[in-house]
Amino acid sequence: MRIFIAFEGSFEAFDVEAHTSVGAIKQMIKDYFHIPLSEDKQGRWYLELMYAGAALRNSWSLSDVGISFCSTLKCFVKKEDKPTLYVFNAVTQEMMPIMENMSLLDKKVSDLRMLVTLRCGFPVSVYCLRTPTGLEMYDCNTLKDYQTDIGTTLRLDVWDGWKEFLMGCLLGQKPKVQHYLSKEGPVLKYGS
Repeated sequence: MRIFIAFEGSFEAFDVEAHTSVGAIKQMIKDYFHIPLSEDKQGRWYLELMYAGAALRNSWSLSDVGISFCSTLKCFVKKEDKPTLYVFNAVTQEMMPIMENMSLLDKKVSDLRMLVTLRCGFPVSVYCLRTPTGLEMYDCNTLKDYQTDIGTTLRLDVWDGWKEFLMGCLLGQKPKVQHYLSKEGPVLKYGS
């Protein structure tokens, strides 16, 4: 059967079988239009096919999604950015991708800590960042001073005693939080 592919202002006919997979169609388009797709540390370029406004998965066949004779598929080259860094939050046990450009690696640790604070909500004064080897990262140094490269996973550790308080805040445990903010001397940990 004949289908049409709309790609960057071009409209081309392709003769395919109804059981042809979307992945095979993408390969045909890539070869026909000589589209260079690549993947590197910063991200990957890939083809996306759309029919009737929906993105098609590689494993689907044309007949699975109702694509018939003379149907038109739209083709786009898309870029998927990879995170520059990852920060593992030891309190919440979550991995935070940091989606900044590569120039972040030339900046100071304090700049990264500001980004992390905006993402996780923890005050800058309650945590430190550590390298994959466990070395504490100081604000005055650059990320490159710690041999930080694209894709590196850093660790966010809070200072002693803060984990329980922060978890209480995150989980909405008001009595626990109030306990830590008590005015009583033996209990007082975080009050003024």
